[in-house]
Amino acid sequence: MTDLRSLELKLPNGSPPAALSTGLVVFMTMLFIINFVFDINRHISLTPGALFSLDLNRISMYPLGHLSIVHLLMNCISIYGPLTAFERSHGTVHTGVILNLLAVFTAIPYCLLGSVFFSETEVIGSSGWCFSLLGYFSLKESILRPQQQIFNNYYLPTRYIPVVALVFVTIFFPGSSFWGHLIGLCWGYALGSKEVYAARLAPPSWIIQKIESKLDRAIAMIPFGVKFYREVDANRQESYSSFFGEESILPLHSDTTTSNSAFQGEGRPLGV
Repeated sequence: MTDLRSLELKLPNGSPPAALSTGLVVFMTMLFIINFVFDINRHISLTPGALFSLDLNRISMYPLGHLSIVHLLMNCISIYGPLTAFERSHGTVHTGVILNLLAVFTAIPYCLLGSVFFSETEVIGSSGWCFSLLGYFSLKESILRPQQQIFNNYYLPTRYIPVVALVFVTIFFPGSSFWGHLIGLCWGYALGSKEVYAARLAPPSWIIQKIESKLDRAIAMIPFGVKFYREVDANRQESYSSFFGEESILPLHSDTTTSNSAFQGEGRPLGV
């Protein structure tokens, strides 16, 4: 019998898939399939009242569910690349903590707004994470390339590319959650500009290493050459490397502020 651990997958750039990024895509796909049998989405979709009833399942787990195969595919494709890049430089456990913080911090203002303006609207899906990561990397990339060429003679400020994407998604996918996407994007910008504060909300490095030591056996069993990025190997102070292959002296942590969706159905939550 073939040992799955001996099989290796490689991404187009030659690096191995990252554990959390790969596992998240697989888990969301499995959850989508299981939802056909058990209505999981009904219990994890984010409702404005979830904050006031302290329904922690809805506040933190709503990004894991999806309404349709299109919704799922778009979010998986959108999130995998940026999340993999983030995980490589920040470590697998730290990345998981940041994802959870982004989910919760996006849910809180959404619930506050929703309780006043759209109290009956539910949202579900990982598009908020996609916009957070898009905002984070666009802000980092804007230091290297303040503008991006869109057409032959037209340039767009790099940091505003996610805003254009938000407008595009809102127009072409009217059943998507504009407010969920916007709040997620704002937190992505905040993470990119003040990442040092986000790091303080995560467990200390020694605690993460302690957790990883307890999971050594499980980590060693991860198949297909998928890499678990350990805390001891993470260097969150290293220079940011452009997606386009150009090196920078820009640290990932800085105290200086730098200058997808589903279709809405009747009685169903919005895709976020």
